[in-house]
This record gives sequence, structure tokens and C-alpha cells, in this order.
Amino acid sequence: MHNHTRPYSIFLWVELIGFDNQLPDFGVDAYLRNAGFVPDAVSLFVFNPDFVHTHDGPLDDRPLPFDCDSYGGHPNGYERERQQWTRAQLLGLVRELRGRGVAVFVSVFDKFVSAPWIGGHPEILNVLADGSRARSLSPFKHLSDGTLYEDFFVRQLSAVLRDYDFDGFHQADGFCHPRYPLYTADYSSDMAGQFVAHSGVDLPDGLGVEDGDDADVVTRRAAWIWRNARGEWIRFHADRMVQFCRKVCQAVHREGKQVVLNNALTRDPFQALYRHGVDYQRIAAAGVDGFVVETVAPGVILGGESGMEADPHHDFQAMLLLMAAAVPRHRLWCLNSVHDSNEQWDVLLHGPTLLEREIYCETSLFHREGDGTLQRCVAGPLVCLADGIRPHEWQWLRTWWDLGYGAQPRRIVGATLVWSDAAHANQLDDYLATRRFSIHKLLYELMARGAPLHAVTDAGSAAAAAGPLVILNPHLFPRHEIEAILFSRHGPAILVGELPEFLPEPTLRFADCHEPNALACAIYGELPGWEVAIEDEPERIPLDLMDLPEPPVYFRELYFRKVSNSFLNACADLIARLSGQVRVNTGTEAISVRALDMGPGQMRLLVGNDSHHYVVTELDLRRTVKHVRVATKFPRKELPVVDTRICGLRVPGKGMVILDVEVAEET
Repeated sequence: MHNHTRPYSIFLWVELIGFDNQLPDFGVDAYLRNAGFVPDAVSLFVFNPDFVHTHDGPLDDRPLPFDCDSYGGHPNGYERERQQWTRAQLLGLVRELRGRGVAVFVSVFDKFVSAPWIGGHPEILNVLADGSRARSLSPFKHLSDGTLYEDFFVRQLSAVLRDYDFDGFHQADGFCHPRYPLYTADYSSDMAGQFVAHSGVDLPDGLGVEDGDDADVVTRRAAWIWRNARGEWIRFHADRMVQFCRKVCQAVHREGKQVVLNNALTRDPFQALYRHGVDYQRIAAAGVDGFVVETVAPGVILGGESGMEADPHHDFQAMLLLMAAAVPRHRLWCLNSVHDSNEQWDVLLHGPTLLEREIYCETSLFHREGDGTLQRCVAGPLVCLADGIRPHEWQWLRTWWDLGYGAQPRRIVGATLVWSDAAHANQLDDYLATRRFSIHKLLYELMARGAPLHAVTDAGSAAAAAGPLVILNPHLFPRHEIEAILFSRHGPAILVGELPEFLPEPTLRFADCHEPNALACAIYGELPGWEVAIEDEPERIPLDLMDLPEPPVYFRELYFRKVSNSFLNACADLIARLSGQVRVNTGTEAISVRALDMGPGQMRLLVGNDSHHYVVTELDLRRTVKHVRVATKFPRKELPVVDTRICGLRVPGKGMVILDVEVAEET
């Protein structure tokens, strides 16, 4: 059994169909032998929230709802048909796992198929902007007797955790964020009444609480609120989410258990707030013990849930970096999406290179502490869903994890992004007023163009960061933070966004061509000769920003004002050059490099490929290369070295190659 001391924590998300209730140990030994290791924690995904709602104490032979036995009640998985589980059998499974040193969490969604309790409580279903009721509950609403659903839920949850002896609650989709974005739901009279009481906004005649939930009323109510009181609606939901999470955390902690919470459908701190009313920092302060970060680009690229074309790799990498900055004292697990037999996608079968690259990238993002040391952003992987994985696939995952988590760099060869709590707090109003790039949008567009931004530090710790510092949207930062950073910097400082008037004269300044409120770039520090040419087609700016359509699915982007490619390319190139980044001589449209300094004369290069086909590239380290070792399984061919250049490196489509390189010491 592979159970050595790991430098990372393994969390598995598993349906009951992944185990076997016909065996005395419920298939736990077979499951662990197949995996080849003992995980630190397992989240048992029982799906239907009626598991919590209907709990009444005795853990006897009464069956669970059939859609607790598998996600959505799907009839078969990779290894077996769905089995009918009882309360007593689930208790036995929890005991078997805990007896082997595995912490056991429980998770449910807001959705359901069977409805033994929810069927009698239609009042808590989400009412969408078109007036229809979704087959999904809203945790913020009132029950028909006037009590808050959340108060009933936390009482039931406490009893579930206590009686089954779970180690904690994995607060997943629909409970960690509203199921639907705020422009879609919930516009019922219940939520409208809470909103009015919270915000003081007066709804027009015909749209108030007393006007009920007829489809026509709800449709007009939704349109009016989203157009005329959007900021208030978003902040109301942020307060409601914090209230709900605080009650959950207090109840769970009273039982001596823990709460881990998914982030809001892959969204970064700003978009989580704008789209779902989720404020990660305030939720962290409410008592959440850790976050599961939905770094699920491999499944999205394959069209797993949607069949739509998308490539959010850099988007989700930037999201993870900003999550680590927003909640730096909380453990983060990255959701490694391997497969899902209910949603019918399988990255391990249809895109393993995508997942390999994802793991190496998420493990090479760092938070720079106040003393300048680097802390990896993530504590480990959460495997979703972790049933039916074959032994050789588990071996792939362990190999990738061991390689990604196993090495601690001395420093990064790149720039450090500066995070500011105050700037983040100012982002929502700025976006509502201008629709300019958010910090996250700027970050991932620069990362996608090769800017070596894979470390972040907070504004108060920026003085300890050696090398270039990058400040995005500096107009959102308090003046004292900007001035302190410019005064104390140990390397170049690059500011991109709206430049405040109080800034001193930079070494170089240039602006984008798209007015009004064009983005600009200012560089402080020594700079070699540099010329920038910015050009683009004219932008058609909408006359009314409040009438812009919102994205239909979570991985589709918000509307942002146009920024030229030439401006973004110039900014990314400047950051790369000022960072001493490894140069990509060939394959520049697809190849990007993360470089880590592993110690004297030792570098690790993570060479990624954004295209779907093999790309052959040449890398210039600008230091004499003494030896190259390929740390990944591919390629097996010895790589030619010419002075400072590594030649003929073939990188698989949507994949990554890791090179450990011995170089001449810098003089």
C-alpha cells in the first residue's frame, strides 16, 4: 500500500456507488488496494439534500432515497450497478473508512430527483427570472411556517454529523453558492421581501412582495432589480451567504467537526461576488476551515458538462492565484476533475494530458509570505469523482502529484503579483461603472501571453519580494499602498490599468488605444531600449451598460471593454523581460514556460502547450546549459543543447513537459 509521508493532502469525492454494500467491509479494502494509497479524507457524495432533511435519528435498515445511492440516481457506474443503501450500511461504511485513518465528510447538492421531504415544501424552490420554479432549492428562503430554511437545515445537519460520526461537512454546489447566478434567480416574493428589508430599495408598484410570484410579475421584478439595483442586490446576497455560512460553521464546530467549502463554480473572488454574491474573504472569516477550488479546466476544455468549445486554462490558473491571495491562511484543495459517469465525461480516458498539465500548473503557483518565503498555494488535490479509477490511472495521478508537489523552489523566475484587500473591495463598483478589465481578467490575459506571473503577495508584504512586482488596476489601491510599494521595491515595478494621478514619473509609460478610460502601463526601474506600437480596430461601446447580456454558463466571460492585443502583448513581454524569463524561440504562439530556481545552478522548467497538437520548441535560458533531465514520462529522446539553448523539445497537445536543468552559475 502506497502510504508514505506525503508533502500534500489527498481528498477524494466519492459516490456510494464507488463502494459495495454486499461486502462485510463495504468494499473499503478493495477500494484502497485499487488506489494503492490511503487518502487523508473522503467526501461521501450522497447528492439529495433530503438525506439531511429526513434524518430522524435511528440508523436502521430503512433505505436512503435512491438518488443518495448515486449522483442523480444514475443506474450504473464504472464497476457496478447502483445498489440500495440503508442508513445502517452508510454508518458501517463511515466506520470502515474512519477505522483506516480516513477522515469522512458528507456532501449534498441543492438538486434532487426523489423528493420525500422537498416535495412537501415547494416554497423553498428557486424561482427563476422567467417565473418558473427550478428543481433546486434556495437555502436563503422561508419555510411555509415562516421560519428560515437555514435554521432547520443546520439543526438537521448537526444531527447527521453527530449520528453518523462524520468528520465534517463538505459544503458543495447550491449550498456554497446560489445554484443560479444573481441575474437568473431567485426573484420570488420571499427573496424580494428580504432584499427590500435589507437594502431599503423600494420596488415599483406591481413588483412588490404583495404582488406574488406570477410569472409576469417575477419577470418584470427581475428585470427591474438587475437593471436598477444591481449593486444592492449583489451585496444583499453576499450578506445572506455569510449569514448562512456562519450558521453552518457554528453548528458544525459545536459538534467538533470541520467545514470545507467549494468556491463558486470556478469563479475568482470578483466574479464570485458579481455572479453569485459570494465573498470568499467574509465566508472565511465566518469560520470555514478550508476551500475546494474548482480548477476544472480539463473537463471544460473537453466540453464535459456542456459540449461547448472553451479553453479556460489560464482563466482558472489566475483564479487559483487570486483565491490564495484572498484567503491566505486557509487550506485550498484543487478539484482534479477525472471523470463523472452521471454527467458523462472522462478526462482520464479522453484528455489525460490536460489533467497532467493542470496538476503541474496548480502546484507551481505560490503565495509569498511576509518574510519573502514561498508557500505553495494548494494543500493537495480533491479527486472528482473518485469511483471506478483503474490502478494504472491511480498510478498516473500519483506520479503527477508526486512530481508537482514534491519540489520546493528557492525562488521563482518571474514577477510577483501584488494583492490588496482594499483594491478587491473597490473592484465591484469600478466594474459596474466602467466595465473595464477586472484584476482577474487582466491577470489571465497576461498569463496567456507568457507573462511569468505565478506568485502573489499582499500589499503589506511586497517589500520582502525580490524581483519585479506587478500591480494591476492600481487606481483601485489606496494611495499609501502604492507609494509604500514604489518606495521599498527591490526590483522593477510594473503597473497596468488606470494610472492614478499621484504617481511619480515612470521610466516608461504607454497607453492602449481604446478610449475613454484607456488602460495604461507604467514601469519603474531600469529598462533597456524599448519601443511600443499600439493599434487595433475601433471599439463599439454599448450605449447602456446595464442592458448588456450576461453570460449563459459559468465558464463564459462577462462583458469587458475592449483592450488591444498589441497593448496586452507589450505588457506581457515587458514583464517577461524584466523577470529574466526563459525565452521561447520557436512555437511562441502555443508554448509558455514557468521557471523555478531550485538551488545553485539548478532550474526546473514547466513547458506548457496551449495548442491541440504537438509543438516542437527551442528554449533560451541565457545561461550556459550543462545538463538536461526530462522529469516527465515524455519525451524519452535526449534533448540537444547548444550553449544556452535547449533544442528540439516536443511538447504534447494541451500538455506539459518538465525539465530539470543544470546551468552555469550567474556571475
